[in-house]
Amino acid sequence: MRAPRNALPYRRALGAIGVALTLALALSGCAGDGTEADEKSSASGVTKGSGGESDSTSEKKDDEAGEPVLGKPAKDEVPTFVGVQHKLPAGKALKNVPDLYEQVALTGCEATDGGWAATGTAGNESGEDLRLTVLVLFTDAQARIVDSAATTVAVPAGGNETWTAERAFAAPVGTQCLVRAVSQEK
Repeated sequence: MRAPRNALPYRRALGAIGVALTLALALSGCAGDGTEADEKSSASGVTKGSGGESDSTSEKKDDEAGEPVLGKPAKDEVPTFVGVQHKLPAGKALKNVPDLYEQVALTGCEATDGGWAATGTAGNESGEDLRLTVLVLFTDAQARIVDSAATTVAVPAGGNETWTAERAFAAPVGTQCLVRAVSQEK
């Protein structure tokens, strides 16, 4: 018996899907980097890093190259917060004016004698002088806020100025700087 005429497009679509799946399977076999672990896992049918066991409930270990296995938590846990979180600004100090924020750039973040400092530039494209307040947050390596500093910079009309915001505190390893807010003093 002959298939109805309107079934032909479906057969072509199924054929195209079959070709696509065959190509995908063929290409997935080429994803290895040629190491002995890849050859070993390909030959045994066991996924890389599974410790040679095909049981899905077994604990997954890092592969021989020390690379983490997908789906396995990282070896290093997030360090606990060891710094002292100082009183942080609130209210008006957090006021941010987006147009002014875009005129400020953070160019440096480094340790000082007894603390930390953020440095940057402020531009003023307007026709009048500006006094900008820049609020910087100092964070640990996991972006948890440790302390803050604010500075005011006078920027002449059409000009640029540098600024520094610094604070004396025991900075944890991996301290970073973040410009949190920029506002205008009247």
